[in-house]
Amino acid sequence: MFLTLIPLIALALNLVVVLGVFFGLHRPLWKLRSRVSGCEGKIESSAVQVAERIQDVHRKITQIAEIDASQPSSLAATPGSGLSTTLRSKALKMHRMGQPMDRIAENLRVPKGEVELLVKVHQIVMRPYEDGRNLVRQDATG
Repeated sequence: MFLTLIPLIALALNLVVVLGVFFGLHRPLWKLRSRVSGCEGKIESSAVQVAERIQDVHRKITQIAEIDASQPSSLAATPGSGLSTTLRSKALKMHRMGQPMDRIAENLRVPKGEVELLVKVHQIVMRPYEDGRNLVRQDATG
């Protein structure tokens, strides 16, 4: 009779061991789930704060762009008076560095025609001085 009960007892012991392992693993998993859900809540609140900060920065950038667009540039002169001295010197420097007229106009935010006119006038004004230097060089070599 005892021999017939051995398989049932072994089955019962196996069932107890499996349930012990299951509940032994279930408790740490349950704790881990609660910790993960707490972290998810913190992450979501942080994400909301970051999104709000991004929106604030976007609003500030928009405001600055509107203010910048409404006010004349500090480099540009008043309308009708041509280019400011700073802008002229920058344009001429860029021209001496070999920059094309299009790029100079784009970088300084002035019409291309004004840059072309400035360079031509500068060349005309500087021609006597350049001719004088050429004469001095010719005298020194000749």
